[in-house]
Amino acid sequence: MSAPKLTDSQKKVRGFVNRIIGKLMFKWKHTTSMELFCAAELAELCIRARELIWAEPICLKLETPICVMGDLHGQFDDLLGMWDSNGWPLTEKERNWFMEKTLKTKRMPRTEPKSSQPDSNPNGPRSSGGRDEKSVLKEVKDLGYKRYLFLGDYVDRGMYSMEVVILLIAIKMAYPDRVYMLRGNHESRSVNCHYGFYREVTRRYDAKLYEYFSDLFNVFPFCAIIEDTIMCMHGGISEKLMNLSQLALYKRPVEIPDMGVLADLTWADPDPTVKLYAPSSRGASSVFGSQALREFLKRLNLRLVIRAHQVVEDGYEFFDNRRLITVFSAPNYCGQNDNSAGILCIDQSLKISIVVYRPMVRDKKFFGKEKRTKIPARGNE
Repeated sequence: MSAPKLTDSQKKVRGFVNRIIGKLMFKWKHTTSMELFCAAELAELCIRARELIWAEPICLKLETPICVMGDLHGQFDDLLGMWDSNGWPLTEKERNWFMEKTLKTKRMPRTEPKSSQPDSNPNGPRSSGGRDEKSVLKEVKDLGYKRYLFLGDYVDRGMYSMEVVILLIAIKMAYPDRVYMLRGNHESRSVNCHYGFYREVTRRYDAKLYEYFSDLFNVFPFCAIIEDTIMCMHGGISEKLMNLSQLALYKRPVEIPDMGVLADLTWADPDPTVKLYAPSSRGASSVFGSQALREFLKRLNLRLVIRAHQVVEDGYEFFDNRRLITVFSAPNYCGQNDNSAGILCIDQSLKISIVVYRPMVRDKKFFGKEKRTKIPARGNE
């Protein structure tokens, strides 16, 4: 079966997204971050990504294998480093194609497994429409790319929030079934206008572009269910969430409220000192204890909660006898913490492996004399 032919308009969009991905992978440097894109390009990318992400449900239903990552907070170097360590959402052949097209260089051909998919040529984005679960899983196994679920907080604190969001949504557009993005509490005007993202966008571009990013964030999903067993969100559980079908009642675009289910999914924290629920010192949502967590899991027929939202020293932390895992993926957070970053890798048998990323100096392959600031050291816990 041959791949459907693209219209001229689709080819134009495909080339547009490819150029953005290639530039961020192979031309981005700290000193050239202002020179790669104009505001009109990024506004168009936000508009197109918004359409795609809005079409997804507010609660994603995902299959394994998949890797789960927590807060990134504008640490673009570390995102690249973690993908170098754990695996990219692109095949080696696709990465080489992007390098050749972006740097106008050729690499020696290498032998690698061929895809069974008719549209697997890396010449650009493709739709996941019509592809069943078995074909996606076979492709993951044959080609060796990783699928990722991000739990939010892409922006603020770090210096390169824009790059983090731009690369993720560009790859999402190119390969919709390889990257999934949930909303964190920092994907909100009321938060990111105070903690760095607004200043970053307006300093580098203008306030109008900031509005395009804000409109994009307002359609992000709030949670995901993996294999009907594991619930993922940025914040935590909600006393008011009685069943998953209840989430369909919330219409997007939407701002994050201070209280209620959506606030809990983006703001709530576990607390070992309480049993049920108590007010949060954050001023939004609440904290919850082990008894509340167990009741929540039983009510929704789940086995595990994976969430982010809190800095944890080793990049991950268990709560209530491993019924909940916190994952945080911004190492050396704010340049003031000595924390590692974590990535949770869930295989088809629902076994979870934890990859710990410890910042070092990233090598200068492809980048001349300029070095990324960090390189991963991989370890399984």
